[in-house]
Amino acid sequence: MINLEKGQYLGTNRQYPSQSALSFIDTAYKEKVFNGWHAHERAHLTLVLNGGNLEKRSKSEKALLAGQVIFYHSQELHRNDHTLFPSRNLNMEIDNSFFSEYGITEQHIARALSAGRLTSLEFTRLFHETIFKNPATPDSLHLLLLSFTQDAGRSTPDWLIRLRELLNDQWDQWPTLSELAAACEVHPVTLSKYFHRYFGCTLGAYMRKLKAQHALAMIRNGRYSLSEICYTCGFADQSHFIRSFKDATGMLPKKFKKF
Repeated sequence: MINLEKGQYLGTNRQYPSQSALSFIDTAYKEKVFNGWHAHERAHLTLVLNGGNLEKRSKSEKALLAGQVIFYHSQELHRNDHTLFPSRNLNMEIDNSFFSEYGITEQHIARALSAGRLTSLEFTRLFHETIFKNPATPDSLHLLLLSFTQDAGRSTPDWLIRLRELLNDQWDQWPTLSELAAACEVHPVTLSKYFHRYFGCTLGAYMRKLKAQHALAMIRNGRYSLSEICYTCGFADQSHFIRSFKDATGMLPKKFKKF
């Protein structure tokens, strides 16, 4: 087993300078690397930019493809098989000082990810704020990440989990509040009351967010033009697509495609 220290990943690494407790490492995989069990010293989020692999943990395995985000606890054993070459990941390490300073745990980050409040869009915005926005103060970056994890410590009712799965399955549709409430077996008023608390936005904003997430994955896939992505993801026109994507990530689609 290999234990990787801060800033170390199994591919070819490029670390971006950072003055905050959040640091970004760009990792490229152009040829086969060690694929045995290993762990990282720091908790981190990984966005798959290109390619992918079969990610295995002690009790689970998951196919990772471009546009997906996954969270690793500090010292969590995992291994990566069947890597698609070339692959490229963007990793965001979270220093231990972040957790102690703000009184949250790694579990808050994991829950924010599983609840859909911390996605590829928020990850990209954090990266943009860190690297491209000058000056980006540590406090503003930390508050941005904290805003995504707000209320992530509370347990999520089963019907909200069903709702999230339903919305992700129907991301290219616009189900009504009544239809969603019926599918989840709750009253529409209950759904409306608790939606913002758990998802951090309105139903309409969440559906637009899902469209932007799929657009991000298609951009990194590299096989589609921006016009095709705009049409496939159901944006009204190119202007709407560009505006929505930039609002969500801080980056223009064309810039993100070239990154």
